[in-house]
Amino acid sequence: MERQIIVFTLGEKYYAVNSDQVEEISKLIPSTLVPNAPKHIEGLINLRGNVISLVNLAKLLRLGEDQCYNNIVILDRQDEKLGILVTEVKEVLKIEEKDIEKVSAETKSGVVGILQLEKELVNYIDLDRIIS
Repeated sequence: MERQIIVFTLGEKYYAVNSDQVEEISKLIPSTLVPNAPKHIEGLINLRGNVISLVNLAKLLRLGEDQCYNNIVILDRQDEKLGILVTEVKEVLKIEEKDIEKVSAETKSGVVGILQLEKELVNYIDLDRIIS
């Protein structure tokens, strides 16, 4: 079975998500801080009249604090839209299900598989598992 994924970086590491979870990709836009929000919520953004929570995926994945962000990946979840901060969106591509090496379901990280793309290893993540 073929699926379309979006490959992006957080710092030096590569990640991929299903494109069906993604509504659009935006350049970084200023956010408004939310007092007493969880640490992984960077703030709120206004995208064409929609107020969207901005999630720091690096904090959720415990990658360290000092990341540089250039893009926001806008997710369309059933109940709300979310923006996740990423360093850079690399590409959108189609892959075969068999090319994803599954990892243990016990991992709390949300990484559900690993892909080999040219010289890079890509962590295939389930955003619903990470953000829920």
